[in-house]
Amino acid sequence: GNPSQQRATRHTLINVLEVVLRLAHPIIPFITEELWQKVAVVAGKLAPQTTDSISVQPYPLADDSLINPTAEAAMETLKQQVDAIRALRSEMNLNPGQRVPLIARGETATLQANSPYLKALARLEEVQIVDTLPQIGAPVQVAGDAQLMLHVEIDVEAEKARLGKEIARLEAEKAKAQGKLANKNFTEKAPAAVVEQEKSRLAEFEKTLSRVREQADRLNQ
Repeated sequence: GNPSQQRATRHTLINVLEVVLRLAHPIIPFITEELWQKVAVVAGKLAPQTTDSISVQPYPLADDSLINPTAEAAMETLKQQVDAIRALRSEMNLNPGQRVPLIARGETATLQANSPYLKALARLEEVQIVDTLPQIGAPVQVAGDAQLMLHVEIDVEAEKARLGKEIARLEAEKAKAQGKLANKNFTEKAPAAVVEQEKSRLAEFEKTLSRVREQADRLNQ
Protein backbone atom coordinates (compact mmCIF):
# COMPACT_ATOMS: atom_id res chain seq x y z
CA GLY A 1 0.00 0.00 0.00
CA ASN A 2 0.87 3.67 0.08
CA PRO A 3 2.74 5.31 3.01
CA SER A 4 -0.52 6.30 4.71
CA GLN A 5 -1.81 2.72 4.57
CA GLN A 6 1.52 1.44 5.85
CA ARG A 7 1.40 3.80 8.84
CA ALA A 8 -2.19 2.74 9.60
CA THR A 9 -1.22 -0.92 9.44
CA ARG A 10 1.74 -0.41 11.79
CA HIS A 11 -0.49 1.57 14.16
CA THR A 12 -3.02 -1.26 14.26
CA LEU A 13 -0.39 -3.97 14.73
CA ILE A 14 1.44 -2.23 17.58
CA ASN A 15 -1.79 -1.36 19.40
CA VAL A 16 -3.12 -4.91 19.08
CA LEU A 17 0.20 -6.23 20.41
CA GLU A 18 0.06 -3.85 23.37
CA VAL A 19 -3.46 -5.06 24.26
CA VAL A 20 -2.46 -8.71 23.84
CA LEU A 21 0.44 -8.21 26.25
CA ARG A 22 -1.96 -6.82 28.87
CA LEU A 23 -4.30 -9.76 28.29
CA ALA A 24 -1.49 -12.29 28.68
CA HIS A 25 0.24 -10.64 31.63
CA PRO A 26 -1.51 -12.66 34.40
CA ILE A 27 -0.39 -15.88 32.69
CA ILE A 28 3.14 -15.06 31.53
CA PRO A 29 4.06 -11.99 33.60
CA PHE A 30 7.81 -11.72 33.16
CA ILE A 31 8.04 -11.82 29.36
CA THR A 32 4.99 -9.58 28.98
CA GLU A 33 6.53 -7.00 31.33
CA GLU A 34 9.79 -6.99 29.36
CA LEU A 35 8.03 -6.67 26.00
CA TRP A 36 5.47 -4.12 27.19
CA GLN A 37 8.18 -1.72 28.36
CA LYS A 38 9.23 -1.34 24.71
CA VAL A 39 5.92 -1.84 22.91
CA ALA A 40 4.00 0.62 25.10
CA VAL A 41 6.43 3.41 24.22
CA VAL A 42 5.92 2.84 20.51
CA ALA A 43 2.14 2.59 21.03
CA GLY A 44 2.13 5.89 22.91
CA LYS A 45 0.93 4.28 26.16
CA LEU A 46 4.15 4.87 28.08
CA ALA A 47 6.48 7.84 28.09
CA PRO A 48 10.18 7.06 27.49
CA GLN A 49 12.40 6.77 30.55
CA THR A 50 9.45 6.15 32.92
CA THR A 51 9.15 3.24 35.32
CA ASP A 52 5.48 2.28 35.04
CA SER A 53 4.72 -1.43 35.05
CA ILE A 54 2.26 -3.37 32.93
CA SER A 55 0.93 -4.84 36.18
CA VAL A 56 -0.78 -1.54 37.10
CA GLN A 57 -2.30 -0.97 33.67
CA PRO A 58 -6.07 -1.47 33.16
CA TYR A 59 -7.03 -4.95 32.05
CA PRO A 60 -8.56 -4.91 28.52
CA LEU A 61 -12.36 -5.04 28.38
CA ALA A 62 -14.41 -6.18 25.41
CA ASP A 63 -16.30 -3.52 23.48
CA ASP A 64 -19.24 -5.24 21.81
CA SER A 65 -19.91 -2.16 19.69
CA LEU A 66 -16.73 -2.95 17.74
CA ILE A 67 -17.88 -6.43 16.72
CA ASN A 68 -18.42 -6.56 12.97
CA PRO A 69 -20.63 -9.56 12.03
CA THR A 70 -20.13 -8.89 8.32
CA ALA A 71 -16.34 -9.00 8.64
CA GLU A 72 -16.49 -12.11 10.81
CA ALA A 73 -18.74 -13.87 8.28
CA ALA A 74 -16.36 -12.93 5.46
CA MET A 75 -13.39 -14.28 7.42
CA GLU A 76 -15.24 -17.53 8.18
CA THR A 77 -15.98 -17.96 4.46
CA LEU A 78 -12.30 -17.42 3.63
CA LYS A 79 -11.26 -19.97 6.28
CA GLN A 80 -13.69 -22.55 4.86
CA GLN A 81 -12.34 -22.04 1.36
CA VAL A 82 -8.71 -22.33 2.48
CA ASP A 83 -9.50 -25.51 4.44
CA ALA A 84 -11.31 -26.98 1.42
CA ILE A 85 -8.39 -26.28 -0.93
CA ARG A 86 -5.89 -27.72 1.54
CA ALA A 87 -8.08 -30.84 1.78
CA LEU A 88 -7.96 -31.11 -2.02
CA ARG A 89 -4.18 -30.78 -2.00
CA SER A 90 -3.92 -33.51 0.61
CA GLU A 91 -6.39 -35.73 -1.22
CA MET A 92 -4.39 -35.40 -4.43
CA ASN A 93 -1.03 -35.90 -2.67
CA LEU A 94 0.38 -32.62 -3.98
CA ASN A 95 3.81 -31.44 -2.91
CA PRO A 96 3.38 -28.61 -0.35
CA GLY A 97 5.49 -26.30 -2.50
CA GLN A 98 3.70 -27.05 -5.77
CA ARG A 99 1.54 -24.18 -7.01
CA VAL A 100 -1.47 -25.22 -9.08
CA PRO A 101 -4.45 -23.38 -10.60
CA LEU A 102 -7.78 -23.36 -8.78
CA ILE A 103 -11.05 -23.50 -10.69
CA ALA A 104 -13.88 -22.06 -8.60
CA ARG A 105 -17.62 -21.69 -9.03
CA GLY A 106 -19.72 -19.55 -6.70
CA GLU A 107 -20.40 -15.95 -5.78
CA THR A 108 -18.05 -14.04 -8.07
CA ALA A 109 -17.54 -11.00 -5.83
CA THR A 110 -16.57 -13.13 -2.82
CA LEU A 111 -14.22 -15.34 -4.82
CA GLN A 112 -12.56 -12.32 -6.42
CA ALA A 113 -12.09 -10.65 -3.03
CA ASN A 114 -10.63 -13.84 -1.53
CA SER A 115 -8.41 -14.75 -4.51
CA PRO A 116 -5.20 -13.00 -3.32
CA TYR A 117 -5.49 -14.66 0.10
CA LEU A 118 -6.32 -18.06 -1.36
CA LYS A 119 -3.27 -17.87 -3.63
CA ALA A 120 -1.01 -17.09 -0.67
CA LEU A 121 -2.54 -19.39 1.97
CA ALA A 122 -3.29 -22.40 -0.25
CA ARG A 123 -0.25 -22.20 -2.56
CA LEU A 124 -2.19 -21.51 -5.77
CA GLU A 125 -0.83 -20.43 -9.13
CA GLU A 126 -4.05 -18.62 -10.04
CA VAL A 127 -7.78 -18.59 -9.33
CA GLN A 128 -10.11 -19.11 -12.30
CA ILE A 129 -13.76 -18.24 -11.60
CA VAL A 130 -16.18 -20.09 -13.89
CA ASP A 131 -19.91 -20.61 -14.31
CA THR A 132 -19.58 -24.40 -14.61
CA LEU A 133 -16.78 -26.65 -13.42
CA PRO A 134 -15.12 -28.67 -16.21
CA GLN A 135 -15.48 -32.45 -16.28
CA ILE A 136 -11.82 -33.38 -15.85
CA GLY A 137 -12.20 -36.08 -13.23
CA ALA A 138 -10.58 -33.99 -10.48
CA PRO A 139 -12.05 -34.03 -6.95
CA VAL A 140 -14.32 -31.17 -5.87
CA GLN A 141 -14.72 -29.61 -2.45
CA VAL A 142 -17.71 -27.51 -1.41
CA ALA A 143 -17.21 -24.54 0.91
CA GLY A 144 -20.44 -22.66 1.56
CA ASP A 145 -21.86 -21.82 -1.87
CA ALA A 146 -18.50 -22.29 -3.60
CA GLN A 147 -17.36 -25.37 -5.50
CA LEU A 148 -13.59 -25.69 -5.69
CA MET A 149 -11.41 -27.83 -7.95
CA LEU A 150 -7.66 -27.94 -8.50
CA HIS A 151 -6.69 -28.08 -12.17
CA VAL A 152 -4.13 -30.85 -12.09
CA GLU A 153 -3.44 -33.29 -14.91
CA ILE A 154 -3.86 -36.79 -13.53
CA ASP A 155 -3.23 -40.33 -14.72
CA VAL A 156 -6.84 -41.52 -14.75
CA GLU A 157 -6.07 -45.25 -14.52
CA ALA A 158 -3.54 -44.75 -11.73
CA GLU A 159 -5.99 -42.52 -9.87
CA LYS A 160 -8.74 -45.14 -10.24
CA ALA A 161 -6.40 -47.75 -8.76
CA ARG A 162 -5.46 -45.45 -5.88
CA LEU A 163 -9.08 -44.66 -5.11
CA GLY A 164 -9.97 -48.36 -5.27
CA LYS A 165 -7.35 -49.13 -2.63
CA GLU A 166 -8.54 -46.22 -0.48
CA ILE A 167 -12.16 -47.39 -0.72
CA ALA A 168 -11.12 -50.91 0.35
CA ARG A 169 -9.16 -49.51 3.31
CA LEU A 170 -12.04 -47.31 4.44
CA GLU A 171 -14.55 -50.14 4.08
CA ALA A 172 -12.33 -52.34 6.27
CA GLU A 173 -12.03 -49.60 8.91
CA LYS A 174 -15.78 -49.00 8.77
CA ALA A 175 -16.51 -52.72 9.22
CA LYS A 176 -14.09 -52.87 12.15
CA ALA A 177 -15.79 -49.93 13.87
CA GLN A 178 -19.25 -51.37 13.19
CA GLY A 179 -18.12 -54.69 14.65
CA LYS A 180 -16.95 -53.01 17.85
CA LEU A 181 -20.21 -51.09 18.24
CA ALA A 182 -22.25 -54.23 17.59
CA ASN A 183 -20.41 -56.01 20.40
CA LYS A 184 -22.38 -55.62 23.65
CA ASN A 185 -19.27 -56.38 25.71
CA PHE A 186 -17.67 -53.29 24.20
CA THR A 187 -20.65 -50.91 24.35
CA GLU A 188 -21.65 -51.92 27.89
CA LYS A 189 -18.23 -52.26 29.52
CA ALA A 190 -16.08 -49.68 27.77
CA PRO A 191 -16.09 -46.09 29.15
CA ALA A 192 -18.75 -43.91 27.57
CA ALA A 193 -16.10 -41.61 26.13
CA VAL A 194 -14.44 -44.54 24.33
CA VAL A 195 -17.76 -45.67 22.86
CA GLU A 196 -18.52 -42.13 21.66
CA GLN A 197 -15.06 -41.89 20.15
CA GLU A 198 -15.70 -45.10 18.19
CA LYS A 199 -19.04 -43.72 16.98
CA SER A 200 -17.28 -40.57 15.83
CA ARG A 201 -14.65 -42.65 14.01
CA LEU A 202 -17.39 -44.62 12.26
CA ALA A 203 -19.15 -41.42 11.18
CA GLU A 204 -15.88 -40.00 9.84
CA PHE A 205 -15.12 -43.21 7.92
CA GLU A 206 -18.59 -43.12 6.36
CA LYS A 207 -18.22 -39.45 5.41
CA THR A 208 -14.78 -39.98 3.85
CA LEU A 209 -15.90 -43.16 2.10
CA SER A 210 -18.84 -41.33 0.54
CA ARG A 211 -16.55 -38.57 -0.74
CA VAL A 212 -13.99 -41.01 -2.19
CA ARG A 213 -16.72 -43.05 -3.88
CA GLU A 214 -18.12 -39.90 -5.49
CA GLN A 215 -14.65 -39.10 -6.79
CA ALA A 216 -14.26 -42.63 -8.18
CA ASP A 217 -17.69 -42.41 -9.81
CA ARG A 218 -16.70 -39.22 -11.60
CA LEU A 219 -13.61 -40.92 -13.03
CA ASN A 220 -15.71 -43.86 -14.24
CA GLN A 221 -18.21 -41.69 -16.09
